[in-house]
Amino acid sequence: MDIRFRDIDMLGHVNSAVYATYLETARIKYFLSRFGRYEPTFVLRRAELDYLAPLYLGEIAVVEMWVGSIGESSWEFRYRITEKNSGRIAIEAKTIQVWIDPDKGSKVKIPEKVKEVLEADKAD
Repeated sequence: MDIRFRDIDMLGHVNSAVYATYLETARIKYFLSRFGRYEPTFVLRRAELDYLAPLYLGEIAVVEMWVGSIGESSWEFRYRITEKNSGRIAIEAKTIQVWIDPDKGSKVKIPEKVKEVLEADKAD
């Protein structure tokens, strides 16, 4: 992702809240690439971000993402955001998603076809 002017705060680096948008974009791209569509049938339960180094305007953020632990109704995505040219690690993060019944708003088991893909993409 190109770092855009709107991503920058008054200190001249990517604002901390913008990284959450980068992670969200990675999650959507994951579902589009693995399932051909994105349906909002899960919610974000938790996000943990460790800020390790700043990114600046003109740099390119590379978001790596992989599947961590998987439960009955929730799973973990892990992330690393680096600067493309230098390889500098800017962020390490983890999110937990919960599969829901969109009509009731309550958690349900991850569908088998989704769980199979998550298991196949799980990093040990």
